[in-house]
Amino acid sequence: MRINTPLLVVVVALSIALSYYLHNPMVSAPLVGLKYSDVVYGVFSTRFNPGDPSLWFNTGKLEELKSGRRLCPIPYVDYKFEYPPLIALLFLISTCTGFMLVLPQSYPPSEYSLLIERVTQVHYNIQALALITAFLVTVVLVVVLSREFNLESWRYILLPILPSTIVYTIYNWDIISSAFLLAGVLFYLRRRYMLAGVLTGLSISTKLLTFLAGIALAVRLVALGEREGFKSYITAFLAFSIIPYAVVYLVTPQGFLAFVNHHSRWYCENCIYMILEGDIWSPLHRVAATLVIGLTSIIVLFLSTRRDVRVDQLLLLATSTPIIFNYVFTPQMILLITPIAILTLSNRSLALYSLADILNALIIISFFEELLARGNPWTLEGVTQKIAMARNLVLLILWVHLVFKIMKSSRVLSE
Repeated sequence: MRINTPLLVVVVALSIALSYYLHNPMVSAPLVGLKYSDVVYGVFSTRFNPGDPSLWFNTGKLEELKSGRRLCPIPYVDYKFEYPPLIALLFLISTCTGFMLVLPQSYPPSEYSLLIERVTQVHYNIQALALITAFLVTVVLVVVLSREFNLESWRYILLPILPSTIVYTIYNWDIISSAFLLAGVLFYLRRRYMLAGVLTGLSISTKLLTFLAGIALAVRLVALGEREGFKSYITAFLAFSIIPYAVVYLVTPQGFLAFVNHHSRWYCENCIYMILEGDIWSPLHRVAATLVIGLTSIIVLFLSTRRDVRVDQLLLLATSTPIIFNYVFTPQMILLITPIAILTLSNRSLALYSLADILNALIIISFFEELLARGNPWTLEGVTQKIAMARNLVLLILWVHLVFKIMKSSRVLSE
């Protein structure tokens, strides 16, 4: 496979520049949905600018900041944080750096609003740097893995030009988890199982949704009779996926439980079960997700026991399962699927996947447009959830097709 390096560099640079521009809090964007990001508005602003006291355990820290004292609040400890440990560490670095660089030791309370805007920009730049780095690593890994799988050279160009990549790379932290997972897969293919387990575990410490993929890779090692490889992989995998969460629990049980409760009590957000129950707060969505993910995970793990199953197909199935069938399918989650889909799907299936990606990019735009028009972007009565449901159904079709393709190619159906 010959790589057109200049073209790849140009396309990636344009994708990064556009994503950075759209979400930069200091510049305007043509649409509110293109401006929004969890990095700034979903997490930072709700904690610090102006800050919602209900999201704080230690409201005194927020009041001290607003009253003119420079300090550095800690996620999970001083305020609620709904993302995994590695993201909390990155968030601590970006916020504390902003506070220390921008805020004087003491300042008049009246200047807090102006100063916090400058802190926001520092925070955004650090987060953007981390996310851009993860994206660049992901692109390189897709190119390297394309060589491993002997794929057409045009495929790696698709990653930076898909609309969801541009809209969601500097938006949330899924691209970091994706980079860790792909790196783990590369070393897995090269039989460096200890390092593969470390990287796959770090992916889970960034986003829990990759846990099934990590387990599926472990089961495959057992099926192949790689006993020593399995021991090396599973030890590192469990250590780097569990220990970070255990540390959070030991340091701040209150913060850990708030993290768990946030996700366990969330509503049906863009979920496929809305077609069955329109009430987004109905417990049916969580029950259905638990049952369906349990069943589909069993299917994935069963296929993992097949010695002849392709790693790329298994990985795509294992990564997409807890996303498609979850009761929360936020649009940035597609970044966990896209790099593997590019490496795995046939040309026809990839065209269909690109349609799902386009629909996925429209979700955040439609959500804010509908919200500002005083519509209802949360339920199927609105346009936004119709777009999300169309995306869900396209991905479901691809998931079912892939299951039967794997079963047929590994001779499961004939046994």
